[in-house]
Parts: sequence; C-alpha cells; structure tokens
Amino acid sequence: MRVFSRRIPSHFLRMVDLFCTPFVDMIQRMRLEFRNQQSIFDLPARKWYLPPIGDDAPDLSVRFHDRIAGNASGPASGPQTQMAQNIVLSWLAGGRIMELKTVQVNDELKISRPCIDATNIGYNIEWSQELRVADSLDQYVQGAMLIHMLRRAPDVFGQPFGGTSLAGTSGELIYDLSVGYDLAGIKTPKVVNFIRGMIDASESVARLRDQIPRWLGPLRELDYPTALSRSITLSTFHGCPAEEIERICEFLLTELDVHVIVKMNPPMLGKDRLEYLLYDVMGYTGLRVNDKAYTSGLQFEESLAICGRMTTLAASRGLQFGAKFSNTLEVENHRTFFQPSEKIMYLSGAPLHVITLTLAAEFRKLVGAAFPISFSAGVDRKNFAGLVACGIVPITTCTDLLKTGGYARLPPYMHELQKEMQKIGARTINEFILDYRGQRAAAANDPVLAGYLNTPLVVAETQADARYHAAQNRSVPKKINSHLVTFDCITCDKCIPVCPNDANFTYRTGQVRLPYRDIEVRLDGSLAPVGEEKVFALEQSDQIANFADYCNHCGNCDTFCPEYDGPYLKKPNFYGSRAAFEAGAPHDGYLIESSADGMRISARINGEIHWFEQPTTGVGGRYFDGTFTIDVAPDGNFTLSAQSERTTATLRIDIGRFHALATLLRGITNSARVHAVNTPLLTATSVATD
Repeated sequence: MRVFSRRIPSHFLRMVDLFCTPFVDMIQRMRLEFRNQQSIFDLPARKWYLPPIGDDAPDLSVRFHDRIAGNASGPASGPQTQMAQNIVLSWLAGGRIMELKTVQVNDELKISRPCIDATNIGYNIEWSQELRVADSLDQYVQGAMLIHMLRRAPDVFGQPFGGTSLAGTSGELIYDLSVGYDLAGIKTPKVVNFIRGMIDASESVARLRDQIPRWLGPLRELDYPTALSRSITLSTFHGCPAEEIERICEFLLTELDVHVIVKMNPPMLGKDRLEYLLYDVMGYTGLRVNDKAYTSGLQFEESLAICGRMTTLAASRGLQFGAKFSNTLEVENHRTFFQPSEKIMYLSGAPLHVITLTLAAEFRKLVGAAFPISFSAGVDRKNFAGLVACGIVPITTCTDLLKTGGYARLPPYMHELQKEMQKIGARTINEFILDYRGQRAAAANDPVLAGYLNTPLVVAETQADARYHAAQNRSVPKKINSHLVTFDCITCDKCIPVCPNDANFTYRTGQVRLPYRDIEVRLDGSLAPVGEEKVFALEQSDQIANFADYCNHCGNCDTFCPEYDGPYLKKPNFYGSRAAFEAGAPHDGYLIESSADGMRISARINGEIHWFEQPTTGVGGRYFDGTFTIDVAPDGNFTLSAQSERTTATLRIDIGRFHALATLLRGITNSARVHAVNTPLLTATSVATD
C-alpha cells in the first residue's frame, strides 16, 4: 500500500551523511544476531568462508611486505572497507588483506547521488571516504578489534565457526592503508595523525576497550593488536604529475617509515594499445575514454624511473616499494544513471580487467620478477586463481562484490583456488605458482620467477576469453512491472546483500489486516468516523527497511531490486539517534526512542513531524498527526487530546497513517529479527539473561 514514501528530489541527494554505531552496539549486534539468526551483519553463517581443515588441507597463506595473511584476497579501497561492519563482513567472507578506503584531507566532499552503477561492467563517481578522517580511524580500529574478538573469543558470540578455528594463520588479517590525493594534503596534521594512529593504534584501542561493558569481561581482557598497518597504497588524483607522486612516495618512506605501493593508471598502456583492446578486441565501442587521461597523468616511462629510484630508497630503510594495477579508467558519462552534471565517470569491472592485466604484464617485462605488484580490476571467482599463479599479492576486488549476493560472492574465490591447487597436487601457494603452467623447471624452483613466467600466459588467455567482451556484458538486472511502496514487496532480499554498508534489513510484522475509517475532528473537539471503510493490510510477514545511518544513497540496491523506485528511497529509513534524525532533514525518516514510560516512533513525512507513543504495557497510546494529538484506548477507540493552534477548521485524521506508524513500531522492535535499529533496545534484556 502507498502510505508515505516518496522519491527524494535529485538536488537533495548531495546531502547524505553516514553515522557510525557505538562500539558496544556493534558487539551486541553481532552477538544477538548470530544467536537469533545465525548471521552477522545480515551475512548468513552458511555463506561465510571457513578455511579447509585437516592434514591434507591446502595452505592459502601469502606474504605481503613483512607480514603473513591468510590468503591473497580482500576488498579493494572502496565501499567494502569504509565502515567497521563492512570490514567484518569482508573478513567473514574470506578477505584477509583489506585495502582500506582512501583517506584524504578534504573529508567534507559533496558527492552527487547516486554514485555507483554496477548494472553490468561497473562505473562510479565516488572518490574517497565519506566519513570524517577521525571517524575513519575509529572505524578501522573498531573493525580490527571486532575481528580479533571473533578470532580469539568466539564463545562470547556463540561459537560462530563451529569446529573451525580462525585464530591461526588462516584467519590472519592485514590492513593496507590508502591515502590521497596530493602532497600538501597528505602532509597535513589531519592525515599524518591518521596514518600514525594506524601505525600505533594504542590510544584508540584503549579508548574503545574502556567502552566494552564489564559484563563482557572476556572481550575487555583480550590483547588487541595495536600495530594495525605499516603499508600505504598511494592513490593520487587522476592527472597527478610524476614529480608530485615521487615527492609523496619519498615523504611516506622517509618521514612515516611505511611500505609504499603506488597506484598506476590504465592510460599508461597508451591510447593505441588501450583502445585496441577496448574497441577491437572486446567491442566496447560505446565507451569514450577521456582524452586528457592519456596526457595529464603519470606516463609509462616515468613510472619505471620512479619505481627504480623509490625501490632503492625503500631498501635503504628496510622497506618495500611496489606498484598496484590499477586505478579506474576515466570515461565520458554516456548513461542516464548519474546526474547530467557528472561529465566523467570511472570504469571498472570486466573490460578494465583485460586492460589492467595487459598493462601489468608490460610493466613486469621491464622491472623484472622481483618487483612486487598488487592487482585490482575486474577480479572475480573465475580469474582469481590465475592471478594468484602470477605471484600477485594482494588481489583485491570491488565491483564483483556489488553484484547480486554481495560479500557472499567472495568465498568462491578461495573455493576455486583450492580446486585448482588440488588438481595439480599443490599444498602451498608457492607450489601452485610453480606447477600452475609447469614452470617449475624453467624457474629453477623459484616461485617468484615462476609467477613472472606465468603472467604472459594468463594475459593471453584473458585477452582471448569472450566473457570479458561487450557482447557478454550487456545484460542488466531485470525489473518487473511493480513499484516499491512502504510495506510489502516481493521480498526477494536482493537489496540486503548488495548494500556494502549493510543498510537494508528485514524486520518482522506478521501479516496484518485492520479495517478502519478515517476520523473527523469537529469544531467542538468531538471525533467521528468519516468516509468509507478501508483496510490496512500487509500480505508479507517480513518487511524491508533501511538504516539511514549507514546509507549513502549510492543507488546500488535500486540497480538490483526487481521493482522500480529503489529500496533506499521507498522503504522506511530509520535513524539510530536523534542527532542523525535531525541531520537527515529534509529526507523522510523515522526514529524510535525508548524511555521508562514506553516507546515513541517519530516520522518526518514530507517535512512534517508525526509520532506515535506506546506505553510499556504495549496497548493503547497517543498519536500526533502533525495537527492533532489523539489518545488511543486499549480497545482501539480514539479521543482528542490536543490540537495545533494553527487551525480551527474541521479536519480529517488519516488513521491509515496511524496504523502504519504503530505497525512500524511493533515490527522494528520485534526481537524475531535482530538488526541495527533494535539492537540497543534488546541489549537490556540480553544482559539480564546472560
């Protein structure tokens, strides 16, 4: 039924803030949700990645700089590493090297919305973190601590991994920072303090430890890691000159004493070579690369010179210097998904995979086998094993995890790798690299050289693979002839996993059928039923809502929802605090607050505030419709309590809206489904029974 959702005008879509959940609520959400639903942050346990166990289990661990990670996979710097819950989800799905979302000094960007178009190959217009820099630090530390809790104190969460222990090497996590975009910004105290706060997170860990309640004593006593990262992948702005990039690298190596990876740009391959692959080989003739990208940024020969000098400098300080392939590709905005003012969008996915892998191979020919490279461009379950065989670490992904299934698309990466290892009898990644294409003898048992030798073979196979071509990447998610409204939909739940921030969730209302008539408020203050009888009805027992604190209006749930208009726009948006609710204006939204007297749900609908209060008894209450306040008796009868001074006219009260608010309050607070909104409300009960 069409109650009170509406599409938000496009000029409002720039004003979207993310709000972080208090640390204790994150812990409680994980505990309560797993015990109730066998999931954490809406990712079911059956879709997590659990490493194989047993004497014959393959070892997927890899070395990244001076540390060991459980495997080479992880999320790229992007939407999957922005908030604490995203990082936990990435880890549960098997990611072990997290390239955290890029941090820069300008942390108050106004980005056009929607900003992610993963309809098929993938485009975006987002830049860096959408949190303040200090909040990014806090979220990254929280994510590391929550993962450490799962690894070292799984019993507190109800033994989520069963008989599998993730306390060992297979669960080891590495953070790789991403910073940008120019030297002046990186040298500011704001960014420098962020980096140092990740190198030594003792202060943040101590502060967050103090927030853990006494009744969670085992978690307070854990020895949390504080040296969270000593590596940075440099993400400069498109068009950043070579001299600027080199000065940034020097600063990071010498002043901050960190390993550095510099991110390369696809146009370094050259216009002729790149567009031959894009148009002639893969057939993406509808794309137009931004011509300025070929001349304004780092050039291929410049990158070789920088890498040579920086490798020497890094080695003199006991550090490593490497290159990442690659950044996204600047193309002209030829679609209608983004706002018309966005002239450039950034290409990812299948075509970028072919271009980037070709560029990486050309680069490797000249720098040699020993030079470390990482990779992120169109990575998925089918090409992950081949990239591992090239000796690349890490191999990160983004666009693939935005498609149907979300984070649950990551475990098959490892499953496919394990199958390939078993085929050739490889027990370790080094053995897999040596025997993947029979290069052991040619490489004299050196896996570094074998990975180098495998690269041109994998590139040739990739360029010839039709699945990267335009003809196989034109399909779009199908829509049915139906539009979303506040309640009821086909409840396919596709919108839940495709949200990287876990903003969409399910709540339980049960089926509802309530006949009613609207009420007329007469001049003497009396109430009378008016109009024909209507029915407030919900056909579905489970409903979809949106947690506005986590929603950045990226638009991805709209892409994959089979119905029109977008869950993030049409489903009720709940805020986690009064501050977030007020900051969310003028967007429609809802807020639930509790007190000793009962519960209140407030609604901002078309700019007006409505609310319904229910006493602790759970029956009756009081409803304000923007003009009148009416008391609701336990038997369902209404009496006028107060009215606004701005009217003396006879007016009608929409009782359907009252039923909608009462149903939302009952459904959202229902403990049958644990989610971000009701976790604080359920905590007191949980404490009493623990």
